[in-house]
Amino acid sequence: MCGVRRDIVSTIEVRGLVKHYGKVEALRGVTFKIDKGITGLIGPNGAGKTTIIKIILGLVSADEGEATVFGLNCWKDREDILERVGVLHEKPRFPTWVTGRKYLEYVCRMKRTSHVREEIERAAELCGLGDFINRKIDTYSAGMIQRLGLADALTGDPEVVILDEPTANLDPLGRSHVLSMIKYLTKGEGISFLVSTHILSELERICDSVVILNEGLVLEYGSVSQLVSRLSSPTYAVKVEDQEGFIRSIVSRVSAKIEMKEEFVIARPEDPQSFLNEVNDLVRRGVIVLRELKPLAPTLEDIFVEVMRRRSYAEE
Repeated sequence: MCGVRRDIVSTIEVRGLVKHYGKVEALRGVTFKIDKGITGLIGPNGAGKTTIIKIILGLVSADEGEATVFGLNCWKDREDILERVGVLHEKPRFPTWVTGRKYLEYVCRMKRTSHVREEIERAAELCGLGDFINRKIDTYSAGMIQRLGLADALTGDPEVVILDEPTANLDPLGRSHVLSMIKYLTKGEGISFLVSTHILSELERICDSVVILNEGLVLEYGSVSQLVSRLSSPTYAVKVEDQEGFIRSIVSRVSAKIEMKEEFVIARPEDPQSFLNEVNDLVRRGVIVLRELKPLAPTLEDIFVEVMRRRSYAEE
């Protein structure tokens, strides 16, 4: 990380990936392309996220299709790619009999990193290792193991960093620190990230684009803003004195998905303008006492749920 960033477009591209584990079809023709920035890889357990990461890193070969990083074939050019890519695997494992510093020194030698001491100090500071860098790894908590894995991924001046569940085992402050670090390194140093996680609220804070997977298929991919505009519908939070009375009145007038969340009624109407007109009419006639009505910005979880709903509907 001590070097000057290379002015290139960092790209991961997979085309028609198929992968079987015995009778299990883990990937079924997966195709997507990722450019610079922060991309989220999301989907339920068994969606194929980890298999895609393993293929990108050249750890397993695809049965069909091709994966490339920087235009290099992930299977044939694995060593060249790994010189330019950092990775944090899910549940990382390290030799417990050495200190964190000794381990990172070994990593730096493997990556042929110059200025080893400066590189380790910077990675340790970025990842919040503190004095633990000089302690044996067998004294580390699960959270500190995760931080060491992040430091491992960030050494060697990577152009792309792949993170599989990067905030696992971290407390809320630790998770917030990691997310801020990812944004800082992307904006300040031009490092691109591919982040696989189940915690969609965290991805929402940092991602430029997402790939949504399920059962070995890509259901959607693209920029978050594009997916929001194409897949989300207007949602409103309504605060009234009589929630049940409001719900009875509004559902008899317009078609909308309704749920109650604390003091608000959350409404997702099929026709937003009709919904607003009916609410206004209920207020005007004194049927309801309206305290607050506000539009809600769609979340990444909303987008994911909608994509999964459409998939289920298409399969019926």
